[in-house]
Amino acid sequence: MTTSSTIEEALTLIERGDYGQCLSCLEPLSKEHPINTQEGAQIRMLMITAWMGQGEDQKAIATCRLLTKIKDPEIRQEAKQLISILEAPNLPRPENWSIHIPHIDLEPNTWSSNLKANKKKKSQYITHQLDLQKHLMLAFQV
Repeated sequence: MTTSSTIEEALTLIERGDYGQCLSCLEPLSKEHPINTQEGAQIRMLMITAWMGQGEDQKAIATCRLLTKIKDPEIRQEAKQLISILEAPNLPRPENWSIHIPHIDLEPNTWSSNLKANKKKKSQYITHQLDLQKHLMLAFQV
């Protein structure tokens, strides 16, 4: 697999939220491409995104700090911006911004037996409806 196709695959994995798989895909490439190359910097930026998605902010910050020292001004600026985001304090979230979903305590066996019971009721209902249709058809045949 080429570097560009692996990077494309990593982007797809990030879009799907599969950060662990993305990192597994990029780690071998990061060893092949030094951080001061265009590909190396791009690989590290994707890795930072995956670490952020996994909540591994310290790894992301450490890599951002390395990226602030490379020659590419755009990558340096983006790394600095990411550091400021990652190091920003967590602000409290107002209660009315969140939806609380109540916990429904269902035993797995109870749930599956209820499902089976509902299927049986549905099957009985359909059978009953078919019987009614047959009786109606016979009643109107004169």
